[in-house]
Amino acid sequence: MADLTVLKVIVVVFLSVAIYNFLELNVQIFTTFKRRKGLYFWSFTIATWGILFNSIGYLLKHLEVTKEGNVYATIILIGWCSMISGQSVVLYSRLHIVMHNTKRLRAVLIMIITNAIWLHIPIIILVYGSNSNNPGPFEGPYSVYEKIQLTVFVVQELIISGLYVYETVNLLKLERIIGNNGTRIVLHHLIYVNILVMLLDFSIVGLEFANLYEIQTAWKPLVYSVKLKLEFSILNRLVELTRSARSGDSRSYSNAVQSEGLALGTIKANNTTHQRSVARGADQTSKWEVQVGSGKGNTNALPATVVKTTEVKIQSHTRRRSDTSLAESKTGILPEAAVHAGNEAERASASSVSSEIGYGKYANPA
Repeated sequence: MADLTVLKVIVVVFLSVAIYNFLELNVQIFTTFKRRKGLYFWSFTIATWGILFNSIGYLLKHLEVTKEGNVYATIILIGWCSMISGQSVVLYSRLHIVMHNTKRLRAVLIMIITNAIWLHIPIIILVYGSNSNNPGPFEGPYSVYEKIQLTVFVVQELIISGLYVYETVNLLKLERIIGNNGTRIVLHHLIYVNILVMLLDFSIVGLEFANLYEIQTAWKPLVYSVKLKLEFSILNRLVELTRSARSGDSRSYSNAVQSEGLALGTIKANNTTHQRSVARGADQTSKWEVQVGSGKGNTNALPATVVKTTEVKIQSHTRRRSDTSLAESKTGILPEAAVHAGNEAERASASSVSSEIGYGKYANPA
């Protein structure tokens, strides 16, 4: 009797924390999302409400509030389907941030839909059968199929998180070459969050195969509520990166560079380390473009030919013509304060073109 009481206390604690996380998630949803539309928003909302239904259903069952099995079974199943498949769709909806391979994205979506069909429908039938007047023929198959569906759904989320980590690690290699510390910190954060999600999934599988059914059913909605809160952690870091992209302090980032998915950004440095002044005619301009090939023959992904672009800032100055050349006088060209409109000017350009990668192309049109 004492063990049963302790078990019920553990179940109530887990489910109560899950419901509290549901309330907190709803506040975050409706204060964070300015535009309440799109796959990410709706999948997030449905998965969040699935936690509430699943928790309430198991509270009714474990506390024996009602004897009608079909009542709490219906509430549990609504929450279970929304919570499990909703979580996978949430992961899928942000996978395109780091992976632009359309075939892989389509394969992930097909996997989610297929698993939802062949795992949700049989479990729904077996649950209602187990709560019918003749539960005997359904209880055995349910215990087996419960372990199968739980394992498959966990593997599905591990695959999506694994793809996310794999693509993010590839981007980190490019970021290491570029030296973009701001983006690298965010990418590291995304990797750590996805690894934590994997560990939480392993805990659910461990409880299931340890035959701790009551604790597992109470622990599952709590885990999924924590995973959705971690999703907000990822979302906040991406918003932070976007805000830093719009700030024009020492570096400005724009979504101009793509490397197999993630827009890494164009870096425009205001402070230059190496400058050189070149005297040119007024009709001459110069363009620098730095390109680094991806080295992969993947034709399904978007072009990944540019990982860094060095912007050349042209500053125009005027000086009076002199018979003494720059090389002979060995002095720099000093800019004049007053510009005479009638005089023909010569331009000097100061460009910061120092890069560890190397120059891909230099164009100097005649």
